[in-house]
Amino acid sequence: MWGKRIAVLAVSLLLTATTASVAHASSGVVPASTSWVSADRGWVLGVDTLCPTAKCTQLVRTLDGGASWTRVTTPPLSVPETDRLRVVFANDAAGMVTDGEQLFVTGNGGTRWEPSGIKGIVGALGFDSSGFLAVIYDGTSSRLFHRELWFGSWQPVPGVEVKGQAFGAIADGQVSLATFGQENRYWTRSPAGWQEEVAPCDVFSATRLGTLGTDRYALCSFDPGFGNMTKELRKAVDGVFKTVSVPPREGITTGFAISPEAALVAATGRDWSFVHRGPGDKWTTPLTLGGPAFEDLAFSDARHATLVRGGPGQEFAEVYRSDDAGSTWKLLTI
Repeated sequence: MWGKRIAVLAVSLLLTATTASVAHASSGVVPASTSWVSADRGWVLGVDTLCPTAKCTQLVRTLDGGASWTRVTTPPLSVPETDRLRVVFANDAAGMVTDGEQLFVTGNGGTRWEPSGIKGIVGALGFDSSGFLAVIYDGTSSRLFHRELWFGSWQPVPGVEVKGQAFGAIADGQVSLATFGQENRYWTRSPAGWQEEVAPCDVFSATRLGTLGTDRYALCSFDPGFGNMTKELRKAVDGVFKTVSVPPREGITTGFAISPEAALVAATGRDWSFVHRGPGDKWTTPLTLGGPAFEDLAFSDARHATLVRGGPGQEFAEVYRSDDAGSTWKLLTI
């Protein structure tokens, strides 16, 4: 067991050593977050190594799957000490960036950015068919805010709110807000607006959401131990979420993504990070690396997925990509 883990660590260190000298040659950016809208088109937000103060943020984009990168106009974000920089794009034009306190949106691919004007701590980010979505904690409650894609101001969505600072999850047509051990609430969007339904996970679970066509999925993670926790993949059947598969217990959940090809779960524990791949009776773990957690795990289409390993100030700051629905992964040069 330990021999296998030492071998994996040796390979990880070898990969790092062979790529460190060129890791930032293309853009000069240490990656913190990534978002992709297709196999070829994606963004990376991070810290600019060319900045004299080493505290400047910079957004870059690729149109060729990461072979080359171009700097994009970046709003005045701070480098957070406790939160992390995040970028989320819905398409080539509409995107959001945040440092955990400031939130900016663009409707033209980053040529111009508009501040949200909302005061509070920025939580989950996402999109629906009509606009931007963000969970904001104002010091008393966590609420879902909405803004049209091309115009208008941010407005709270009536009724989608919980007291306290909530863990939020957003997927197409779904939103979850939960405060551990106290409240876990869930809403879906219909032509009539947002309507509350029975939550897919209980109050002692962390909820992550995914949507495939009209099918709604949730990953419920609970019963944490020393570097592991129980995870259940659930699907809404006639409006009720039922467990359809059980991913490996190894690692504390840090990400979830689902496509018609596979379900992926990112997790970290005991100085190791994992990507588990399913669903079905037999899950595999195609990616295991020592070091910091995997974040921003997401599919851009059925077979292409990306994630960030670590970030600025951590042992590693890397972006990984899969071209076969998570079966194999490769390191991208940013």
